[in-house]
Amino acid sequence: MDGKYHIWKISKYLNLRLMFKCLRKFFFANKVVSSKQVFNDLGDLFTDVHSHLVPGVDDGAHDMETAVALIQRLQDLGYKRLVITPHIMSDLYPNTPEILKPKFEELKREVARKLPPIELLLGAEYFLEQNFIDLLSEASNADNVLLTFPCKDPVTGEKMEMILFEFAFHEAPNEGLLAEAIFKMQTSGLTPVLAHCARYPYWNMDRDKLKELHSKGVILSINAATLSGAYGDLAKETALFAIENGWVRMICSDTHAPHHISAVKELERSPILADLMSSGVLLNSGVGDF
Repeated sequence: MDGKYHIWKISKYLNLRLMFKCLRKFFFANKVVSSKQVFNDLGDLFTDVHSHLVPGVDDGAHDMETAVALIQRLQDLGYKRLVITPHIMSDLYPNTPEILKPKFEELKREVARKLPPIELLLGAEYFLEQNFIDLLSEASNADNVLLTFPCKDPVTGEKMEMILFEFAFHEAPNEGLLAEAIFKMQTSGLTPVLAHCARYPYWNMDRDKLKELHSKGVILSINAATLSGAYGDLAKETALFAIENGWVRMICSDTHAPHHISAVKELERSPILADLMSSGVLLNSGVGDF
């Protein structure tokens, strides 16, 4: 009888712990506020730092008409500056500045012709691979090898030259390659920005890796769609965990298609974004400003 009683007591205790854990997660991840309590002016972000809007060069906008329409929708949300970041990946998207710049200039001309004024900057999203290491080495001896973008911290005034990079989703990055890339970026005077830090499944259960990158001076960014749950609960929980710990410095649309912009619009009512914007940690408004 005593044994059964103790088993029942332990089971009840564990169930209560699970219940409180679930309640805490619910109230943190799904703060319920009325529309009168929160309205975020996305124009205060000023700059979107990650998008795929150069027509026909990667998995983003496939033609000029689509690209201009997506830019117009971002502009309608209040953005005044966009950093457009095509993929650079040696096997799938072997883009170079020589390939991208003429297409980007054509996009700028079309946008200037059809839309109200908006500033467009060309960056890139570099895939962590040996080709990226080689480009970083080459850039130490030559100009115009890498596509980077400037940023001035809106609070401290610190000036940075930023470079956006990403990992594979299906396999954790090689530790040696990652360490070498960070070293080369930083010794070249560049500030590394990790794209969509909450979307890597292998780090959703090992969040110390994000803490480690943050401590090494890597800027962590998240996609707006992550906060709406578009990439699953684990990705959302990881994003919230990183935000709660003060590691997230940028929020991005990562626009490839209209649904990414819809995810950004949802943030107009997000208490999470309201807290981020009031905290002063976000760098968005300083990107492109030197």
